[in-house]
Amino acid sequence: MSAFLHDFADRWLAAWNSHDTGEVLALLHDDVTWDDRVFWPGVIHGIDGMPAYVDRIWQAMPDVVFTETERFLNPDHSRGLVLFEQSGSAPAKLGTGGTFRSHGCDIFLEFRDGRLAHYLAAYDIVGMLEQMGALPPRGDRTGSAYVMSLARSGAG
Repeated sequence: MSAFLHDFADRWLAAWNSHDTGEVLALLHDDVTWDDRVFWPGVIHGIDGMPAYVDRIWQAMPDVVFTETERFLNPDHSRGLVLFEQSGSAPAKLGTGGTFRSHGCDIFLEFRDGRLAHYLAAYDIVGMLEQMGALPPRGDRTGSAYVMSLARSGAG
């Protein structure tokens, strides 16, 4: 299973860096559970919900590049995660000309029939939006104080 996970991680990064929705979807089980509530409003259940999500990624980050930082496998090699750095330009509609560079991780919780069946995302979208010029600087505010200031100001 270790060889499978290492091969999968390589194919995973290549698919995302291809910006080809079909390549990404080919790695997913038809009954996938996709949890990226950092970006998407809810958990996606099933492959039919995935094209809209993946296409929206390309719209939001048209030139995003994912570079692996490190990968980890659990002791029985049935799950793993890939730490990555993502970088790119702000969407044109923001009009900021900003760029972003941030870290995150793709968490592979379950595989079935050689394809990813349960996924969890973890990354900081607030930091990305700050770098792109879409949010005001955080300053010295703690996480919750910063988020609440955004809510009060109507930012985002």
